[in-house]
Amino acid sequence: MKLFVIIGAALIASVFAEEVRLDDLPPNEAQQILDQQDLSLKYAPKVDSNVPALRFLGNQQHEVLEDIYQARQFHGQDGLGGYVYGYSAPDIAKAEKKKATGDLKGSYSYVNGDGQEIKVEYWDEGTGFHHVDNIPKVVLKPAEDTAEVKAAKEEHFRIWHEQAERNKNYNPNQYEASNYNEQQQQYNNDDSARYNQPQPQPQQQGYQRRPEEEEPVSDPRGFFYSYDYPVGIIVEKGRAIGGVAPQQKREADLFNELYNKNRALLNNEHRQKRAIRAVPEYRRPYPVYFY
Repeated sequence: MKLFVIIGAALIASVFAEEVRLDDLPPNEAQQILDQQDLSLKYAPKVDSNVPALRFLGNQQHEVLEDIYQARQFHGQDGLGGYVYGYSAPDIAKAEKKKATGDLKGSYSYVNGDGQEIKVEYWDEGTGFHHVDNIPKVVLKPAEDTAEVKAAKEEHFRIWHEQAERNKNYNPNQYEASNYNEQQQQYNNDDSARYNQPQPQPQQQGYQRRPEEEEPVSDPRGFFYSYDYPVGIIVEKGRAIGGVAPQQKREADLFNELYNKNRALLNNEHRQKRAIRAVPEYRRPYPVYFY
C-alpha cells in the first residue's frame, strides 16, 4: 500500500514539472510576455482517478481515494502599472489583465452549491466599471407591516397631527422687540470693547528649511511566473488509521497553552486599565492609558 502511494506520488510530480520564473525583465519584454497569456477560463483538468492517499479528516488519519487535477496559476507585471494574473482549480477559474493606461478586463467562473456554473465578466475602459453575469436574480418583495406596526404608525401620525395643529397658534413675536434690541445692543458694545483691545503678536522665529533628500530612482522592471501543481479531491473515504498524530497533538496542546496564557494576561491588563479609569483624574498615577 505504501509503495503504491509513493510510486503514484512520483508519477504525479513528474506531470507537474512545468514551472516558469522570470525576474528583472525590461518593461517592453515583460509586456510581450503578458500579452501572450491565454486569459480564457479553463477548469483544472483531471489527470488521474482513484489515487490512494492518507489524509487527516478531523483528528484522525484516513485511507482515501482521490481524483487528481492539474491546477495552475500565473502572475506577471511590466513595472509600469500593467499586470496579468489568473488561476484554475477543479471548480473555479479566474483571469484578469490591466494595462498601464488603466484599462482593465477580467472574468471568473465557478460552480455553486446547486451545481450551476456561474460566469462573470467585468471591464473598465475609462467609462466606469461594468459587468455581466448569469447569477440567479433574487426578486425582492416589499415588506408587509404587521398589525402591531400598523397600529404604531397610526398612533405616531395621530400625535404628529395634534402637534401640528397646536403649533399653528405659536406666536414667535411674543417678546417685546424693544427689550430684545436693547439687550442685543449691549452685547454688541461689550464684544466690540473686548475685541478692539490690542492683542499680543506672536514673535517671528527664524526658520531654515532643510534641503530635500533625493529619493533613489531605479529603472522599472517586470517579472512573470507560472507553475502547475496537483490538487486532490477526495472521492471515497476509507477506514481510520490510529488516533491523532503525536506531532499534531503536541502542536495543538502548545497552541492551547499559549492561548490561555495570553488570554489571562489580557484580562489582567484590562482590569488594571479599568481600575485606573475609576480613580479621579487628579489622583491618577502616570502613565495613564486610554483606548
